[in-house]
Amino acid sequence: MNKEIKKWRSPSLGRDMELVIYGTSGTPILGFPTRGASCYQWGEFGMVNAISYQIENGYNQLFCVSSIDGESFLNKHATPRQRLVRHHQYELYLVEEVVPYIEEHNAIDYLIVAGTDLGGYHAINTALKYPFVFDKAIGMSGIYDIKGFLHGYYEDDVYYNNPTDYIPNLSRQSLLDKIRDIDFRLVSYSRDPRIDYARRMSNVFRMKFIRHELDIWDKDTDQEWDQWQQMLKTHII
Repeated sequence: MNKEIKKWRSPSLGRDMELVIYGTSGTPILGFPTRGASCYQWGEFGMVNAISYQIENGYNQLFCVSSIDGESFLNKHATPRQRLVRHHQYELYLVEEVVPYIEEHNAIDYLIVAGTDLGGYHAINTALKYPFVFDKAIGMSGIYDIKGFLHGYYEDDVYYNNPTDYIPNLSRQSLLDKIRDIDFRLVSYSRDPRIDYARRMSNVFRMKFIRHELDIWDKDTDQEWDQWQQMLKTHII
């Protein structure tokens, strides 16, 4: 399997960021790791191997980014406001740097975004906020309510980054129509401590007539990575 590592100084974040690319062609997938993890995580924990057939046979090309949650939502040394500012900078890094890089190196005009844990939040929330960029969004064990990371702090930037809050009130028809074009997958499992986030997000989607699939796996295991591997393999198709 072809593997490349790209590194550049991010203007949005003011620091070096790495991107790991698997494969050379096929429908591109932008992959988010779990909270605070690096772009190498999916390779180390079997996610890449789970879709190796698709990558090696040119069906998909995978672009893995690093999380900076440790500098944003999980940063105990920053105020909630500072955490939100850093998150916004990360969002700009994604849509103004990573996505253009993908588009420059992959001619397929269909972009899948997928993530696990807090990476599931990034996948779903980024697709909701930039529906003209993404075509499919897969959240595996995602956390779709960030208020728990902000310890009671609430203002407009919390609201507009919390999909279970802002989507119910979204009324701009052109934006809703574009969001409804996205193929959303909310995936969890029966013993997942984050299962309620998926159910709540699904309820919000139903309220706004947003097409999606809520897929709750019932395998009796606590081995998250084994499940996430199979979830990814199932839902990228």
